[in-house]
Amino acid sequence: MMAKGELTEKQEAFARAYFEHGNAAEAYRTAYDVEPNARDSWIYVEACQLLDNPKVSLRLADLRKQAERLSIFTRQKAMDELEEARVLAHAESQPSAAVSATSAKIKLAGFDRPSKVALTDPDGNAVGAREMTLGEAARVMLFALRAGKEESGGGS
Repeated sequence: MMAKGELTEKQEAFARAYFEHGNAAEAYRTAYDVEPNARDSWIYVEACQLLDNPKVSLRLADLRKQAERLSIFTRQKAMDELEEARVLAHAESQPSAAVSATSAKIKLAGFDRPSKVALTDPDGNAVGAREMTLGEAARVMLFALRAGKEESGGGS
């Protein structure tokens, strides 16, 4: 039997995974062995409920304190250093260095990894979903906007 105030094994696994990469949905998928076809909306709700759980919140705070005490190089420290580098690159008029720092932040945040994106027709009706990175999704949207502009006679 679990002592009062202790996390379950899965809650502990969730807290550690979330602390490691900062993605609650991914931490939930990992800790709770979620089926690959599980609805994302359900996973988001479950992950948010875990983050709101006082025991889990206390464990995350404890992990942060341990990391600071042990001077572990955390994801947040890396983000902070990359942001400092990006700001300095702008101040020194070094755009390629600023782009490099921004690219590194994107990779660290996981925005370069594919995620499920809902696709709709011009009327907003769902036509499917596709795995793509944030950058790919932005290019698809830009292409669609340009195509719509040209069709309406507003092209350059």
